[in-house]
Amino acid sequence: MKNEASLNFIDVILPLALPKTYTYSVAEDEVATLRPGFRVAVPFGKQKIYTAVVRRVHQVAPQTYEPKSIVMILDDATVITPDQLKFWKWISEYYMCTQGEVLRASLPAALLIESQNSIVKCEATQEQLDSLSDSQFLIYEALQKQNLTLEEISKITDRKHVMPLIVDMIEKKVALIHQRLEEKFKPKKVRVVQLEKKYQQEKKLQELFDDLEKAPKQKRVLMALLSEGKALDLWHEVSQLKEQAQASSSHIKSLIDKEILNESYQEKYRVLIRKVQELHTKKELSPAQQQVFLELEKNLENQSVVLFEGVTASGKTEVYIRLIEAQLKAGKQILYLLPEISLTSQIVSRLAARFGDQVLVYHSRFSIHERTEVWNQVLEGSPEGQIIVGARSAVLLPFLDLGLVIVDEEHENSYKQFDPAPRYHARDSAIFLSQQMNAKVILGSATPSIETSENVRNGKYGWVQLKERYGGVALPHIELVDLKEAHRKKTLTGMFTATLINAIKETLELGKQVILFQNRRGYAPILECLSCGHSPQCTQCDVSLTYHQTQNQLRCHYCGYHIPMPAQCHACGMATLTTKGVGTQQIEEQVHQLFPEVTVGRMDWDSTRGKWDFDKIIEAFDQERIQILVGTQMVVKGLDFKNVLLVGVINADHVLNFPDFRAHERSYQMLCQVAGRAGRSDQKGKVLIQTFQPDHPTLKQVLTHDYQGLFEVQKKERQSYRYPPYYRMIRITFKSRQFETVNTASQWFSNVVQQTYKGSVLGPAFPAVARVRNYYHKQLLVKIDHEMNAKAVKKLLNRTYVSFQAIAAFRSTRVNFDVDPF
Repeated sequence: MKNEASLNFIDVILPLALPKTYTYSVAEDEVATLRPGFRVAVPFGKQKIYTAVVRRVHQVAPQTYEPKSIVMILDDATVITPDQLKFWKWISEYYMCTQGEVLRASLPAALLIESQNSIVKCEATQEQLDSLSDSQFLIYEALQKQNLTLEEISKITDRKHVMPLIVDMIEKKVALIHQRLEEKFKPKKVRVVQLEKKYQQEKKLQELFDDLEKAPKQKRVLMALLSEGKALDLWHEVSQLKEQAQASSSHIKSLIDKEILNESYQEKYRVLIRKVQELHTKKELSPAQQQVFLELEKNLENQSVVLFEGVTASGKTEVYIRLIEAQLKAGKQILYLLPEISLTSQIVSRLAARFGDQVLVYHSRFSIHERTEVWNQVLEGSPEGQIIVGARSAVLLPFLDLGLVIVDEEHENSYKQFDPAPRYHARDSAIFLSQQMNAKVILGSATPSIETSENVRNGKYGWVQLKERYGGVALPHIELVDLKEAHRKKTLTGMFTATLINAIKETLELGKQVILFQNRRGYAPILECLSCGHSPQCTQCDVSLTYHQTQNQLRCHYCGYHIPMPAQCHACGMATLTTKGVGTQQIEEQVHQLFPEVTVGRMDWDSTRGKWDFDKIIEAFDQERIQILVGTQMVVKGLDFKNVLLVGVINADHVLNFPDFRAHERSYQMLCQVAGRAGRSDQKGKVLIQTFQPDHPTLKQVLTHDYQGLFEVQKKERQSYRYPPYYRMIRITFKSRQFETVNTASQWFSNVVQQTYKGSVLGPAFPAVARVRNYYHKQLLVKIDHEMNAKAVKKLLNRTYVSFQAIAAFRSTRVNFDVDPF
């Protein structure tokens, strides 16, 4: 071994689910430039090179293995901040995952450089070539022309497993493996031109115009260049100049060849907010808003987290804007979290109208290059991007000087990441990050989560209320429509009662718009044979296939498996198939049948898969090009449409009857939120909720906006049955392709944990869907009361998992830990 005293080492986080960091050696000249937060390329395993992040620089050699050397340093400055490294450690410990999983979730994929293996030929003698098999000789002949990847060799030989062939060729010294590191992020560059310096003088410029009298197209390019009245030495994008001058590339080239224009290439951000011609002035706050703003400022002096509870359409966003202004004056960064990507366009438009280029957007629909650009701008503390608007992943950005976090619609479960790890909650993670960076947090909601309300009541959070809608607009009138009665009287048309149909007619006659809410996508959740009762099932999951009319397919919503819509039953061969249940596609079809002259839009997962699909639908509805919008929960979350007078809930029972202890809380929140889309301007709105359970207590609470009543009922139930916020929960999921293995493994784990925490473990039990992607699932639920040490429980679970992995029969079983799972 080398002289350890002269060696330097780094501990790195690899982007893999590994329980610890790994140590690598670095040269003396390298250690001077390395700091925690740098990216390095390191070898790991036999033939792979990964992007790792430096966690620590030190001179202590590992005792159990010989450290490898790094391949290269990838940065000349930190890409991950010290605050982020601390944050990653907290996430990994609290949510029981690895730091490598947090790294992979945090860094845009373009910053994770990977090695690309290629096979290179060596000069070979005739004797060596004679020793090759036919397949190997075929490979060698192909290598004469160019280096090949393993995938290319697999196609040439028509074999899936080509590594044995390659290994044998390497041993015979006729080929070798070459690794090439690929940086995925490439800045976008655009072609720009600038007026040559000598023509930037007025006299010379006039002479130039005279000389171009016989070249009108070239002259038009120059006029376009000068038309905006800006400085003559500015660079202009060629694509925009061509469009403005209605000129071709040849006209621009002629001007460059004549040395009238200089040519260059400049980097351009891919993520650009739509330019606002004129920034809007401050909107006047109502007396109630002004009072709330002052109360929020006062609360934030003493509390790091404040709940801002305001009824729907009360104008919370305008109050947020005032708080943002104060943070910008102090030079701070602001994180504005939203539960759904669909909300970003409306919020961003309002913020851009006030703050222009200071607004950035970050979410998963952006390309890896766009996300990398936003990452770099946040890391640099760029003035163009002090306000970051995004979905849950935005909390993982590299903030330098975070001053305020706004978590809008804080009650939404969309803030929780379920798969893959880290299974973090963006709201709770943002609160920890803010405390770490001495920032403040505003939790906004019209219907706060029970956890947040409990934290207010025990004094942990501040609390400010805005009880009236902006402009004195009344809350909508909510009415329950009995589906049982409609069935009995045979007054249903599809899923529409006569009451709802008449209300839609009246609304459309007034020139107003309608939102129809059905929280189930697809056309119908079940296809059933009337002759034998058979229902087509997914081959990989324990669920029925959902019918999607647009593609005329039966599709699994868990794994994506799909088949064409059958003409006859697969079991009995009879052509007696019928659909059961109703999804958004079928509601859209029924609306077309009832109102054929009306323009109908649909907003669900299937209709918004494209990058800009959300924006297109929202813009069309906002501009009244769509009169009736059908949607899932996407339409209920904070969208603001001034012309919507009626909201119809097709069937409220789907959310009420969901097998989850939060079902009633979420039903209340969802129904109040969707009701809040109605009557947001000058006219009182109307909400019709169709249900088979008109006497349900939760629906009665929705009718009277009785949040306090809901809270008291939920508090008693959760204290009695040991649920959050009075107990903490960890769900452990076991997955195996073998039914017996998942049973044995989960029972073994349960027995071990029960020895220490008897009575605190529920299960193992199969979830509602017990098989997904051919893996059988079984779950344990660990409940932690306030007298138990949560860290000690997690340590025991981690120790048990290590022992579990040591058992050969369980090594193929996957185990997921989900902290605060609901």
